Amino acid sequence: MTTTSYHRVTKRDDIAEGGMAAHVVAGWPVLIARNGGKLQAVIDRCTHAASPLSTGRVRRGAVMCPLHGARFELATGRCLGGGYAPLMTFDVREDSEGWVEVAVPDAAPGQEHLPVRPR
Repeated sequence: MTTTSYHRVTKRDDIAEGGMAAHVVAGWPVLIARNGGKLQAVIDRCTHAASPLSTGRVRRGAVMCPLHGARFELATGRCLGGGYAPLMTFDVREDSEGWVEVAVPDAAPGQEHLPVRPR
């Protein structure tokens, strides 16, 4: 069983509607987006080409990979209209002081969780 812990990441007002922000949370690459007023978090790594999704865009509840256009639903991580594996999703909450907290696994991420960054 995988255990997770919540970590403070950013203030709630730092992510506008339709916007997103990339963060490294306890070693995990996390993309936080606001869609329909709700904050959602997925791994910042496309399951097809391992590219960071944070350089893409959010539209209609999905994040689009900038390399090949695959779209992933923010709420579930599933790939829309393609055969790629779903994204890992993370639980998100807001505390009473306006901080956004994300729950990531307590174990360190493996290479298969880290995005490949262009040189």
